[in-house]
Amino acid sequence: MAKQTRKVNTIKNGTIELVLLLLLQTNKKYGYQLAQEMSELSNGKYELKEATMYPTLYRLNQNGYLDFEQVKVGVRRTRVYYSITESGRLRLKNLLQEYDTITSAIDTIISCVSQVDNKNGED
Repeated sequence: MAKQTRKVNTIKNGTIELVLLLLLQTNKKYGYQLAQEMSELSNGKYELKEATMYPTLYRLNQNGYLDFEQVKVGVRRTRVYYSITESGRLRLKNLLQEYDTITSAIDTIISCVSQVDNKNGED
């Protein structure tokens, strides 16, 4: 079970930037909101811990893909809202193309291997 979890985490780590940019393409959101939406849209299969999400958001901001603004909520709390920049939209477009290329290649490999396995099973 731990081995399977490790594989899923490896795949997920390669897509965090893509998913965060996707979720921010329509409107600004704060961190907890992003994590909740990610979990809800994936039916709980794609959950992101704060220790992973916030460094990624910081890196996206440092690279010019996200802006952020601090908004006072209540008397003492401040909430940080993230929004995608034009550079971030271009980055998202490139990531989506890369993702499509990779998933298409993997689908082809799976299909070819499945055909070979099916042929071997017929012998």
